[in-house]
Amino acid sequence: MNQSYTIFISLCVLVISFIGGLYLFEKSTPEQQQWIINLLDARVLLVEQPTFLETIFPHLMIAVVFFLFYQHRYLRKLILVICAFKITFYGFCSSYLLQSQDSTFPYVFWWFPFQLVYCILLLALANRVNLFALSFYIIVIIIEFFLMPFILFNN
Repeated sequence: MNQSYTIFISLCVLVISFIGGLYLFEKSTPEQQQWIINLLDARVLLVEQPTFLETIFPHLMIAVVFFLFYQHRYLRKLILVICAFKITFYGFCSSYLLQSQDSTFPYVFWWFPFQLVYCILLLALANRVNLFALSFYIIVIIIEFFLMPFILFNN
């Protein structure tokens, strides 16, 4: 019963936060959109291939805050808020990519699948940090770094 409750809460956070990101995008100006995206994940705005640091920095930023909160007994409850923030940004950037790109190719083959996996893994790590989810998260970052140039810049 507890496991199904946790899965239900995680799915609700995923859906509500993603829709919240779509709504925030709709209510913001183009200057605000670019400022927020540049602050949190500049790869969305890049036209050339990102460096390894540009690929890993957005994940590192969330991971550091995530694990600092996880170390404290009372702040551990706020980890779900960090996940919701990441998922909201995911919805925000999804809207930006779909509106600003000439083709949906980068969104379909790069942004949507990789960010969905990251968000699901963050939600899994929020419930319980285990070695499998953590190592899978790192493997997906490495795969994204090597596949992103082929997906985005060779189409």
